[in-house]
Amino acid sequence: MNIHEVEKRTGISKQNIRFYEKEGLIQPARASLNHYREYTQEDVRTLQVIKVLRKLDMPISDIHRVLAEEISLEQATQKHLGVLREKKEELETSIHVCMSLSHANLQSLDVEEVLLRMEKEEKKGGIFTSIIDDYRKVKKEEEVKSFSFVPDSMVMNPEEFTEALLTYARENDLNLVITKPGMYPVFEIDQVEYTAERTFQRFGAVVHCSMTHPERVEDPNLSKRKRKFFSFLYKYMFAFFLIAYFAITRRSIGAVILLSITAIPVFIWTYGFIGKPYKK
Repeated sequence: MNIHEVEKRTGISKQNIRFYEKEGLIQPARASLNHYREYTQEDVRTLQVIKVLRKLDMPISDIHRVLAEEISLEQATQKHLGVLREKKEELETSIHVCMSLSHANLQSLDVEEVLLRMEKEEKKGGIFTSIIDDYRKVKKEEEVKSFSFVPDSMVMNPEEFTEALLTYARENDLNLVITKPGMYPVFEIDQVEYTAERTFQRFGAVVHCSMTHPERVEDPNLSKRKRKFFSFLYKYMFAFFLIAYFAITRRSIGAVILLSITAIPVFIWTYGFIGKPYKK
């Protein structure tokens, strides 16, 4: 099909289609006789994917990496979600200020007071954003430090253990290389060393994998106290949400007390920013 047909099918203008071609997002074939572009159904689908991602305001560079399979769609959207959340916080602050100015006039506007209020709002957002960033750092660290999975077999010998690890790697698109086979094998994922062991639970075997040197992935700018807190929060997040759920939905005084005597004191001990500026 030609570019006019593609424009009708996708709703993307010819100018934008040519721009995406120039950026290397699509590469239509050329007719042998007249060298006109010939678009396929796959080109149309690619343009539709681009349209979706551009509507989300995802950068062209990230879309290019997704289409080139350098990163997964999940990785790209998770990254972009963080950007959108930051923009949302900035927009909410702007909305609050605009609402407060909607009944003001230029002559009576107290500019210094407005600027001071905006700075306070920005600081609040900065503290919250920093806390979220710290949690994300620890969450990412914990996810690579150790992981577990349920193999298809009972892993009764070294050969089954090797096959279980390689199967898990294939299913999750991991670059896994076994350096020491056995019932306590050693392997590498992207040149990061792990050890593994097998345990038995109610429904069968479970393989537990742990990084040999977990300290190598830890952010040196994050204090041990904060890392311990967020590591605990990451591991027991479900319990916190469960307590909070009962506290809110059942109006349980016991749940509120339990939440207060566990989460709140630890949070204050970790951050200690009540009445103080947030510091890393």
